[in-house]
Amino acid sequence: MRSLSRLLIAVPLLSLWVFGVASGEPGLTRQDRQGPVTVAVTLVPPLEAATPLKVRIALDTHSVGLDDIALESAVALRSADETDVAPVAVEQAKGGGHHRQAVLIFPPISSASVRIMVKNVGGVSERVFVWDLSQTR
Repeated sequence: MRSLSRLLIAVPLLSLWVFGVASGEPGLTRQDRQGPVTVAVTLVPPLEAATPLKVRIALDTHSVGLDDIALESAVALRSADETDVAPVAVEQAKGGGHHRQAVLIFPPISSASVRIMVKNVGGVSERVFVWDLSQTR
């Protein structure tokens, strides 16, 4: 009976965690698990052409240190003409060791798609995260 009670509690909690994390911001989060570091990139609303683009970056690992990664130089917005644009500001930076996150602010963009590049993190030379904004604007 006790096992059944635990199961009846655990299953709903697990499903809330799985679906809550996956659907917290539907379609706005991309994740890359290459190498020893998982990188998650989330576009932060509002996603309007006249407002700066905000991107939440989360780095997670259990095998390497992340303190030496300068997010302002490791993360870039790749423009339509293939130019990498550095963030103009970094906000809400927190964590250390094996878990770090921050919100990076980029200039407003007018294109229908966003490409965020994360370079040289966890031995991976370049990770590419792409969104089609025509569905969210």
